[in-house]
Amino acid sequence: MLDAPPRESEKLSWFYVGLGVVIVYSTIPVARALRETVRDHVGLEFFLYLVLAMVLVGGYLAFRNVYRRKLPTGAKLWLLAIFSTFAYYIYALREIPEEAVHLGEYGVLGLLVYRALTHRVRDFSIYLAAAMVVAMIGVIDEYIQWLTPSRVFDLRDIRTNAVAGALSQLAIVAGLRPRIISGLPDAKSWGRLCYLGAAVAVLLALGFMNSPQRIAWYAANLPPLAYLMDSKGMMVEYGHLYEDPDTGVFRSRFSLAQLQQIDEQRGEEVARVLDKYIGGIGYRKFQSSYTVLRDAYTHEAGVHLFRRQFHLDRAREKNTKQNKHYRIAYRENQILKKYFPTAINSSRHHWSEETETEVENGTDMTVAYESAVSKGLITKLGQNQVMAIFIVIILLFFVAGFRLRRENRKTVLVEGGDATGK
Repeated sequence: MLDAPPRESEKLSWFYVGLGVVIVYSTIPVARALRETVRDHVGLEFFLYLVLAMVLVGGYLAFRNVYRRKLPTGAKLWLLAIFSTFAYYIYALREIPEEAVHLGEYGVLGLLVYRALTHRVRDFSIYLAAAMVVAMIGVIDEYIQWLTPSRVFDLRDIRTNAVAGALSQLAIVAGLRPRIISGLPDAKSWGRLCYLGAAVAVLLALGFMNSPQRIAWYAANLPPLAYLMDSKGMMVEYGHLYEDPDTGVFRSRFSLAQLQQIDEQRGEEVARVLDKYIGGIGYRKFQSSYTVLRDAYTHEAGVHLFRRQFHLDRAREKNTKQNKHYRIAYRENQILKKYFPTAINSSRHHWSEETETEVENGTDMTVAYESAVSKGLITKLGQNQVMAIFIVIILLFFVAGFRLRRENRKTVLVEGGDATGK
């Protein structure tokens, strides 16, 4: 696949790609159970070491190939940089080690897709085409997770999948430098890239239009999808960003007027829910009972309260991050008091003067604060604006692809006519 095409047939090469995809997708339903098993027996760091081992083995094989084929020093430096980037990305995922598996899976898929494409594509467009195909596989992966009970859709995973696929292509073009690939893309290749770009944009657009309101409609009108009402994670959500000098930066699914109105109407009801679950029968049960789809307001208030209580408890343990924990607890309490006043003041979670003084004395007021609650909300643009952008991108890709493929057909006809002397 570097200096000669694969020995097997094109169908068999794509079979290998399909087999890799099936293996990745088949782990989705059992991933949560596998994670718990690994955590209980060897620790979640196992996933980091596993993927790091894959990177080291891949790096060894790549460098051996470079030395065997006597490629210049530049190729070795590129490989070193790329595999170092893989290692850094693994390190960056140390807080959620199981997510590092995406790097290994989609790095391998990137190699398999490139290999299959070499049967037909021999110019430099192959690397972009392979990266786009891997990106589409990664998006579909997240859609399947969204439809799988106990799993969630995560845009960060889509990014990780795409990065792994792109890095694998960069390793091939800059490090391994296959002699079988040469030349700039012609009209046909550019057209192929445009259609692939349109396909990626369509898949992403479907996710960005899948708001909680639309998911609630699915669950209410399509009985097989009723279980989605219990989902703890949404595909995408749109909301508001508030930069309050008194509380810091926070995000909400509601406008300020809506927050005030709902608190006045339902504050006491929500207070009873908070008393029952937070510090009561359990936060996990709260998350299951009050999902975003079932009750977004109560969900939001509960997450702020849980975050406040969690960090207050950590601060009282007098660890090295005590000031940080006090600051988070203090700011979350300010958000609750200002934007969920009836809910918090009517509950048993309302702080006493002694607690407020304790937390305030342990807080550095000069440090800026940004709440992590609802941090995934899209706040810069509304859903209609996002969809309009996607529609424009899809149309541009499709029109460009159509024109390029038509131009390619004209070129083929002209060259065919010249060859026959007509």
